[in-house]
Amino acid sequence: MRKSVVCYFSFPFRRYVRVPKSLNLKEEEYVTGRQAVVEKCLKDNGIKYRQEHVPVIAVLGSGGGERAMVGLLGVLAQMGEDKLLDSITYLCGVSGCTWCMASLYEDPKWSVNVANYSLTDFWAATVVYYIIKEIDRHHLSEQEARDSTNPYPIYTAIDKGLKQDNQTITPHEAGYSLLGAYVDTSHFGSQFEAGKLKKAIKEEDMLYLQGALCASSGIFPFLKILQKTIIAAHNWTWGTKFNFLYKYPVEHIPAALLSDEKRDLIDAGILLNSPCVALLRPERKVDLILFFDFSRDDPFLTVKKAADYCKEAGIPFPSVVIEPGEEKNPKDFYVFKDETKAPIVIHIPLFNTVNCGEKIEEWRKRYKTFQDPYSKEMIEDLLLVSSRNVKNNKEKILNEIKAACAR
Repeated sequence: MRKSVVCYFSFPFRRYVRVPKSLNLKEEEYVTGRQAVVEKCLKDNGIKYRQEHVPVIAVLGSGGGERAMVGLLGVLAQMGEDKLLDSITYLCGVSGCTWCMASLYEDPKWSVNVANYSLTDFWAATVVYYIIKEIDRHHLSEQEARDSTNPYPIYTAIDKGLKQDNQTITPHEAGYSLLGAYVDTSHFGSQFEAGKLKKAIKEEDMLYLQGALCASSGIFPFLKILQKTIIAAHNWTWGTKFNFLYKYPVEHIPAALLSDEKRDLIDAGILLNSPCVALLRPERKVDLILFFDFSRDDPFLTVKKAADYCKEAGIPFPSVVIEPGEEKNPKDFYVFKDETKAPIVIHIPLFNTVNCGEKIEEWRKRYKTFQDPYSKEMIEDLLLVSSRNVKNNKEKILNEIKAACAR
């Protein structure tokens, strides 16, 4: 009879599965390298900071299908033009924003080049070239050896049976943010048992991770493939994958995670429509969040849900207070902060009274989540609107960066 023995320190166990809540060492190295880029940006903008406290600033993009994909691109391009992008340590997104991120990170130095793109380049990159002509067969783990030129990317998904936690996916590892359990990204989806690698399965490419329903390499009519892409960007179904915590020999993991050999992953937007849970791991020590909300309807629902969730989970997050009358007619810049350890949160709704005037509802109706693909003209207009949210508020953003430095 075979003895039931668990080898806690076998080579595969040490190499692939990690339970401590500390940051991955490679992420720490990346962030340390990024710190030099951030410091130079602060100096160039005349911002004083303490050497022992270089602020950790993150850009966070909500979901919203093609609207979020195009909107985030406009935001990042304007941040590049306004010399703000290099102040960012982390870039996080869910759903449609991840499509933008995946396209950008294909270029190892995208943050250096993004400000030089024209509107035509944007449209070609996101709609024609990237989606139609180039099916992205790269792997996320291929980015693990890159230098700190760009902000560190964090993608998120949700375990269908454990919606109170985020599945965090970075170039280095994937796993559960609140539980603090991770596996190497290159082995995310491989078969494990009791912490040991049972069967190595080839890492899925970026197209799969983006939930593409058009994963075939064949050539489809333009409209058909683009329609499928838009649906995929909204649903962002990651599919069924082997559970790396199957029969894992620790007590604090929920029973379902230990007993199920496979888990279903779905769009993180279903939980909060933001990746704040993954971003706000205490180990990341985030000081300031630039939260760009690309939701179509209630411009504060996402940030309110994030605040409520964090309060329940014991994660520091500032109170969200909105003045009466602004729920349907928001301004273009909000700051939420408490005298606590919570990060400062800048909240910027995509459609607001500054860039849309009295026609906010018309803009919302024009850019639905489920509709035919946006035309070139629509994309150009949306890029301008989203970029104005940065351009019009550059000084306010710099003031909050100063506030983060002074903490």
